[in-house]
Amino acid sequence: MNKILLKSQITIFIFDSGVGGISIYNQIKKIFPEIYFIYLLDNQFFPYGIKSKNYIFKRCIKILKQISYYYHFSLAIIACNTASVSSLPIIQNYFSFPIIGVTPVINDAINKTNNGVIGIVATKTTLENYSIKKKIKYYSKNYIIKTLSSKKLVLLSEEKIQGLNISLKQIKKIFNPWYKLKNFPDTIVLGCTHFPLIINELKKILPENITFLYSNDYIISEINKIITNNRFSFNIQKNIILYTKHNLKIEKIKKYLFHLGFNVFKKFKIK
Repeated sequence: MNKILLKSQITIFIFDSGVGGISIYNQIKKIFPEIYFIYLLDNQFFPYGIKSKNYIFKRCIKILKQISYYYHFSLAIIACNTASVSSLPIIQNYFSFPIIGVTPVINDAINKTNNGVIGIVATKTTLENYSIKKKIKYYSKNYIIKTLSSKKLVLLSEEKIQGLNISLKQIKKIFNPWYKLKNFPDTIVLGCTHFPLIINELKKILPENITFLYSNDYIISEINKIITNNRFSFNIQKNIILYTKHNLKIEKIKKYLFHLGFNVFKKFKIK
């Protein structure tokens, strides 16, 4: 997809409990180079993937209320599959500004697979969501759909962003159950925004010619619709990182994010 020139000034607010949303930021920046970003790294409550649905909902509401009070932005992205599948439709009704969420792109996988075997890698909470389970059950009538829940992959993605060496053996071990299948999935849905950050590592340790799918095309499509139908007149003209807990990991992550174009780093307390 080619870069798109904007007719108005845009600022996007993205948040996640960790750095997973950076995979979304990277994709948006390629297509919309003029957009500015506020990214909240809610590391005080990392990871969302093991939290309850009710907890995640309340946390998302708090975050969006407080950030929108202190900052002007054009639209918000909940850059977490777990939070999106748990709460998105209700959250969207709470606020007047557009909110986009990310969910596992299972429908796309159905259209892409050649051998009829599809893999979905996501957090436990995402895979246990009623709508996701219902969709998997529906498609399982005609396709083999295998799921993997992995907190370890999330942690490895975070370690990579911190500049640490991550073990390919550890990653491959997570996928051991699929190696026992008659046919390995030829299409894998990455149902967590962290996982595209280790896409190169996944390609190294998994069989060749696998199609990896995640929400990047959907996000770009939704942003395009929003900016086509709205005109925004404010812009912070800087890329800001907010985090909810200061620690050594944040200092390591800062170095990575600075090179991606973020130039302001602040601690932000969610009350």
